Amino acid sequence: MAPSTEPTASPGRPARQGRAARLLGSLRNRARAHASGLTVVLLTAALVSTVLGTGALGRADEMSDGAVWLWTSPLGEAARVNGNSGEVDLVAGLPESAGTDIRVVQNDDYLLLYDPVTGKVTSVDLRRMGFSGVLELGSGDFDLVLGEDAAAVIDRASGEVKAVDPATLQPTGETLKIPAPLVGGAFDDEGTLWLGVPSQGTVVGVEIPEDEAVIERTAAVAEPGADLALTVLDEGALAVDRTGDRLVTLDAGGETEAVDSPVPLEDAELPARTRGDLVAVSLPGAGEVLTVTDPHGAAGIAHFPVGEDAGAAVAYEGRVYVPFAGEGTVRVFDAEGGELNPVTLPEAEGPLELEVREGRLFINSPRTGTAAVVDPDGTATIVDKSDPPPGPGDEEDGAPAPGSPDAGDTGEPDDQPGDDGPADLPDLPGPGDESGDGQGGRGEGDGAGEGDGPGEPLPPVPSSDPSPGPEEPEEPEGAPPGAPTPVTATAGDGSVSLSWPEAYSPDAPVEEYLITWDDGELTVGGDELSADISGLVNGTTYRFRVRATNANGPGPAAQSTEVTPGERAPGAPGSVTATATGGGSATVSWETVDGAHDYLLTIDAASGADPADRTSTGTSADVSGLTPGGTYTFTVTARTEGGVSGGSTSSEPLTMPEPELGAPASVSHTVSGGNVTVTWTAVEGAARYTITPRGDGGLQPVTVAGSSAGGGSVSHTMARGSTGRCYGFTVVAVAEDGTVAQSSTSGPSRCEREFR
Repeated sequence: MAPSTEPTASPGRPARQGRAARLLGSLRNRARAHASGLTVVLLTAALVSTVLGTGALGRADEMSDGAVWLWTSPLGEAARVNGNSGEVDLVAGLPESAGTDIRVVQNDDYLLLYDPVTGKVTSVDLRRMGFSGVLELGSGDFDLVLGEDAAAVIDRASGEVKAVDPATLQPTGETLKIPAPLVGGAFDDEGTLWLGVPSQGTVVGVEIPEDEAVIERTAAVAEPGADLALTVLDEGALAVDRTGDRLVTLDAGGETEAVDSPVPLEDAELPARTRGDLVAVSLPGAGEVLTVTDPHGAAGIAHFPVGEDAGAAVAYEGRVYVPFAGEGTVRVFDAEGGELNPVTLPEAEGPLELEVREGRLFINSPRTGTAAVVDPDGTATIVDKSDPPPGPGDEEDGAPAPGSPDAGDTGEPDDQPGDDGPADLPDLPGPGDESGDGQGGRGEGDGAGEGDGPGEPLPPVPSSDPSPGPEEPEEPEGAPPGAPTPVTATAGDGSVSLSWPEAYSPDAPVEEYLITWDDGELTVGGDELSADISGLVNGTTYRFRVRATNANGPGPAAQSTEVTPGERAPGAPGSVTATATGGGSATVSWETVDGAHDYLLTIDAASGADPADRTSTGTSADVSGLTPGGTYTFTVTARTEGGVSGGSTSSEPLTMPEPELGAPASVSHTVSGGNVTVTWTAVEGAARYTITPRGDGGLQPVTVAGSSAGGGSVSHTMARGSTGRCYGFTVVAVAEDGTVAQSSTSGPSRCEREFR
């Protein structure tokens, strides 16, 4: 008999009654009360050993094994779910992104939260438990990847790969340019970043030694111009040639082995990363899944139907998990297609995200508070992401209370200002303190207040449980501020100058900013966005944390990089120039300075958006997120390795060009088999194009990336409807900032013989 994969509650946990009402009610309350920032709960050694395993301590880096961060859109927060218990133990909030489907990128040391709507990436340093960096990518087809020891930003449309510091998100080396576009992108267990290059018919292996991305291996997997898809394996990768219906495996050294597919692969989809010896290839057009067993060995292949409306399949521990978003269900199959018990997520709505990490499969419903953790034996545990983490004094599963004779040594770090451990962050109310006015509460103990916070509040849902429950706590009035990230620190002689952006605080004005460091603290007014710290010891390294406070209490801390005051300062850079590079981007360049370790680039916006400060170890930096028509002045300051600042030089003011998009010179289409290819002439300054079909083909409008250099040819291929035979297309250019051209071009309509 096949092993059961029916969702199973953890042993010893009571069944949940009236879960729909409690879940949505909890989501509504927490969206208001806890919408800001990073919240960390200190656990006693006894509680930690119960939840995480004996020997775990309260430090975040020692608690990370077996845990994965899952996003909850209505709350605007990521909850860290412990894979062993299925419980939430930490929460990181991004209130300005509530209601948005944030992409979560993570490893044991860092958490990156990518908002694809705004292009903003926020980094959380999990080793020190603080918001540490911001990157503004702007619009485009970007991806972020984290390995065990490296991080990179991939611009698929331009073919650029940049190694970045995962804490600050600043580039650490020169940009690697690869022929565009790029597909796939993930690190294998050996630390190689694999990418597909369809225009060349190749897959490349990128290494990041000494913080700079370089191509170490290149392997041919298809004819140039082939339609490629890619998944990265534990060692190497597997490429799918959709054009030639072949699968090609690459080992860690880039050696290839090809095998023909028994079914067409024209619409094949693959997860970015596959763990283990089973690969799942989704074929949505046919409603099938193709499996590859032991891809580096015998490469056994099977395929089987899974039905319509299936999402992208993920393989885990010899089984295939196929999400059906409309049903809130993940159907489970063995490698040959035998169906096992499904995993059903109660009250799940919208897309389901599947990811294999830390030896388990995590299934997340980002638009609700529901998730699931699947163990290697196939047992699923339902997770309530809206459950607050246990606070100090809470007991769970028989754990002794803090201070009891059985609790033992807590192993917690000292709670001192500026301490890098989690003690420096506010606590989340425990299960027995839902209103936030008791032990572990926020602010000064009076709760987080009332108010809707960001996004629309969730409506109450009548409970299906006829038994009377506890009275719903009074809704809070508002939320504390978010983290003022990033904090820029510049050292001087016995001093440090700090600056930060205004903290996100929609419910109440920021009243003050509290700055803490190893042996001191300073408070400045809520309208101040900088501070000078004097009386520091030259040669001593400092790290500063800044948190905002409003009427609802203090928010989470944003932290600076380490800086070391000193007497010697470098000179000023020479000849700072700024050049617009299209859309909302510019390149700033300067001359090198003797004795400089890096350079701080600050941006003064006379009009338009105000991007965050950034650093560079080279003599140039690319700046995105600028407003077309806005005027900017760029100032470069040289700094020593310890952060001691020298002289500064500013550029001449740069006014960003406003896009004046024309229409494509010509639009045409060709039909080949089951595909229609639309071709047009690129428009200068266009970042993407919207294609609107005409005729009876049943096709939907689509927006695609394309060349922004005028005069070149751009094309896009789509599968045509099974019953349509007449086609025509209209193409309009769209600027990087979203401006749509006033004019468009329509190609001639033409009826084709029905494809059979």
